[in-house]
Amino acid sequence: MAQTYTERTVLPVETTGMIAEAAGGLAIVVLAVIGLARTDVTSLPGVAVIILGAALLAEGGAIAAEFSRLLSITSAGLADVGQFGGGMATEFVVGAAVLVLGILALLGVAPATLMASAVVATGALLLLTAPSVRRINEFKMASASSEGTQALMLAASAGSTGFQVLAGITAIVLGILSLASGGTTTTFMLVGLLVLGASLALSGSTLTGSIMRLLRR
Repeated sequence: MAQTYTERTVLPVETTGMIAEAAGGLAIVVLAVIGLARTDVTSLPGVAVIILGAALLAEGGAIAAEFSRLLSITSAGLADVGQFGGGMATEFVVGAAVLVLGILALLGVAPATLMASAVVATGALLLLTAPSVRRINEFKMASASSEGTQALMLAASAGSTGFQVLAGITAIVLGILSLASGGTTTTFMLVGLLVLGASLALSGSTLTGSIMRLLRR
């Protein structure tokens, strides 16, 4: 009897990672909005970058757990394994790097440059990992138990993956503009963090996983 991707098959670490990813994204959005509204709070961008790095690490853990479970209930080729393995490794490396950049920025080590660099790196990561997120959602759709569920997941996956790519491009542009300004303004960097936070909160793995759990209730 074929197994289906249901709430009972979701690993606890995957659920925890997805919750941490969404919570981190929302926290970044809030901090970025406060930073844009109040110029006297200089430490908020650094804190937001630290949360961004932690959220990326959580997202990497969620993707790894998701892929591990999906491999046990679907068939995946060697090309898929290689793609996901590279994507997860990149997620962890960039997440750790962004976390370190945030800590250094909070300590006052070239904060404008380091935070803008973190925004650019995260934007590039979103572009690089978009195919992996799409493939994971395709595996979920293949293991769904009904055509209606598959259709809803397809619509959600397409929208969230498209937003991830758009957010990645936007973050790269804003980060470069922030670097080009020479630290004279933090607006570009804060807007970039706002976009990245929204992308994390609405990422393909979080959104589609939530829809699946709602459909199974």
